[in-house]
Amino acid sequence: MTDSESALARARERYSWPDHRPDVPIVPWVMDYGGRKLIKSLIAARRLRIVVEIGAFVGGSVRQWLEVSPEVTVVAIDPWPQIVGPNFFYDTHPVGRLHARQLREPDGMYHAFLANLWDVRDRVIPLRGTGRSMLPELHALGLRPDLIFIDADKQAAEIAICDELFPEALVCGDDWLWCDGRRFPTQQPVRDSARRRGRVVKCVSNTWLIDDRPWSMAERWLSLLGLPTGIRRRCQAYLRARRGLDSAGNTGRA
Repeated sequence: MTDSESALARARERYSWPDHRPDVPIVPWVMDYGGRKLIKSLIAARRLRIVVEIGAFVGGSVRQWLEVSPEVTVVAIDPWPQIVGPNFFYDTHPVGRLHARQLREPDGMYHAFLANLWDVRDRVIPLRGTGRSMLPELHALGLRPDLIFIDADKQAAEIAICDELFPEALVCGDDWLWCDGRRFPTQQPVRDSARRRGRVVKCVSNTWLIDDRPWSMAERWLSLLGLPTGIRRRCQAYLRARRGLDSAGNTGRA
């Protein structure tokens, strides 16, 4: 057994699945706002095997990584909090409205994640917590991911932790074009990390990647194809910011 396999075995033992699938419906919600093919192509081309996702939600993107290769294992990190009170994003999204009662139950989001990925649970390790708390635990277990995908609180604070604990990992994520009402808060931490590590920032629509290789022709083509989505999302962010709203339609942050 390799070091990576041993670390995955320790993580599976510590963060195990329940004995039975939660008795809840599937929630078919994939929050893909463009550019995920950049990451899927990367996983396939470089034969990456261990992916950590921070902000797994109900597992839509986790399944995308698994579908790239049967050799991929995903460590999924999320606090899976309970939704309390009105929430513009959940209340206006068609899937959110359809499953509103289920997702607002105690452990509703967590049970939806488990139910959605039950058939591939041998390749997924669920960690309930934040990236800031769980990344050091994974490091202590000896896990060394090939790729870390961040889709958490939009501030991308986990990037600095990844740089320190997992300097060899490729770091990427969502929310490049998410606006808090004044700015795009994910972008500066991404650029700072790339500068510190001497790497290249690649963006396709809403997806970003801090890479150790220059742009390939295929990646440039993906970026070109993502331009219409990127322009549309920037316009939407600008119009909402003029009304004092963030990209989710909530009151923007100062």
